Amino acid sequence: MQDIFERMQKIISEQFSVDAETVTEDTSFEEDLGADSVDLVELVMAMEDEFKIGEVREEELAALSTVGDCVNFLTKKLEK
Repeated sequence: MQDIFERMQKIISEQFSVDAETVTEDTSFEEDLGADSVDLVELVMAMEDEFKIGEVREEELAALSTVGDCVNFLTKKLEK
């Protein structure tokens, strides 16, 4: 799970131009990073590429509001 978190930190720091060290599991995409729907779609596409998880469905995306949500989601996806 730590590996997933570190890879997510890297993706988020590149996409949102923030220092990876400032990204925590509690970081909110909308509140802390100012992400809009386009930013979130681009983030999910980067996650799909990085983790080779296939396409994330819209209802799954709606549940991802923090970095921790993404880490938990990816952990479950990768266990399958």
